[in-house]
Amino acid sequence: MSRPVVSLRIRRTWWRLLAVGIIALLAGVVQVAPASAADRIDYEVVNSYTGLRADVMWASTAAFIGVFLWPDNTSSSQEFDLLDSGNGWFRIRARHSGQCLMLDWRGGSYANGTRILQYPYCGAGYAPAEWRVRTLSGTRCSGNVCTTGVDQTVLVNRATNRCLDSASGGRPGAQAVLQQWDCVTSTSAWNIANQAWDLLRPGQVRID
Repeated sequence: MSRPVVSLRIRRTWWRLLAVGIIALLAGVVQVAPASAADRIDYEVVNSYTGLRADVMWASTAAFIGVFLWPDNTSSSQEFDLLDSGNGWFRIRARHSGQCLMLDWRGGSYANGTRILQYPYCGAGYAPAEWRVRTLSGTRCSGNVCTTGVDQTVLVNRATNRCLDSASGGRPGAQAVLQQWDCVTSTSAWNIANQAWDLLRPGQVRID
């Protein structure tokens, strides 16, 4: 006996509605968050000791691409919007791709050395993609020359309480990959240069 035509049409309609719902849900996940009054638009994440910029590798717009340090080249892959999440937390959205910088979750844990990547989800409340500034007061040293009273800032991840770090032996160079690591607690720490950052407008220079 053949199945009723009306029943078959109902099932087809139900599946179409389900497909449309899934597509709408996915679109909502990857859409760019609207700007708010507390957002800070167009900033660079600059290593305080070298002047190198956080740069999405090779200016890629693909998801899962990492971030490294690179000299200032006025590329939009070095420019970010700092999206307010409340209570001092913010998300770092790459202007060239509309994707946010976050911890790579694919390893199943957030240990020291977890890489930073860009990914389309930029919604508030996702802790691995949220950061805040922490200020360290003290002395800044470059080689054998130290200057007292110079504050340094680190960027702390909300999910792990670890800091944005450039993987290097203590003074990062070009193509040093960004990761998270236990936060330094003093401006005299041997690896302070890996974690000291300035949030500057394009073309702005830090003045101590």
